[in-house]
Amino acid sequence: MGKTIRRSAASLMIAAALTAASCGPTSPYRPFFDEGGSGASIDEFTYISTSLAPKTISIIDTRTNEVVFAVDIPVGQQLSINFDEHSKDKGKYMSGTMRWALLHAGASYGRLTNRISVPPPNARRIDMTLRQNPEISSPPTAMGE
Repeated sequence: MGKTIRRSAASLMIAAALTAASCGPTSPYRPFFDEGGSGASIDEFTYISTSLAPKTISIIDTRTNEVVFAVDIPVGQQLSINFDEHSKDKGKYMSGTMRWALLHAGASYGRLTNRISVPPPNARRIDMTLRQNPEISSPPTAMGE
């Protein structure tokens, strides 16, 4: 009986380690936002806008040089984006989907509630430009103002 318990405990520890590893920095299911991206090739990026580095992010269709998405990230916030490619959409002109959200700067997780169709990976480029600085963030306003 003692050997069975040790084997069960060992199996449980291995399963826990494998589960923890699958949520690590190289997992495509990793719901954490790190500035610049995850450090892995999972098409996930985060850009933080500060008063000395206010950022504008644009997604460019390299086939036509058309801007398909652009956002001025407000100071004190971050833009987190994630690209999805679905095999059923590979024949479409805009075969990718970009999920995105503006969050408070430093948010390490959250839901990417907005979606937009984007070009496939081999036909898109992300451009980051810095706006004139310093830029001051506007204070939050009270409801009803």
